[in-house]
Amino acid sequence: MNGTDYFGDREILNDLLISEKHLSDAYNTNICESTSQAFGQILENILNETHKMHSDIWEAMVKRGWYKTRKASSQEIEMIKHKFEQLGNKHQ
Repeated sequence: MNGTDYFGDREILNDLLISEKHLSDAYNTNICESTSQAFGQILENILNETHKMHSDIWEAMVKRGWYKTRKASSQEIEMIKHKFEQLGNKHQ
């Protein structure tokens, strides 16, 4: 086996994180389109578990320095807040 055939911890966690994001999208869509409230609740419970797994994977990556974030400035936060407030007002 050469070095290009190996998935290390970083690649595995990244793959898991991407998978959890796709699963969350799929569960959200199916919850919204569920024809049964009971089935929708089951999917919602699974979605919550998926969010927890996503959070655990993300935290493991951040802890190892494999997922870098930066702090937004107060100005950036206000600009984003204003942007979404405007979007919300358009849909009312």
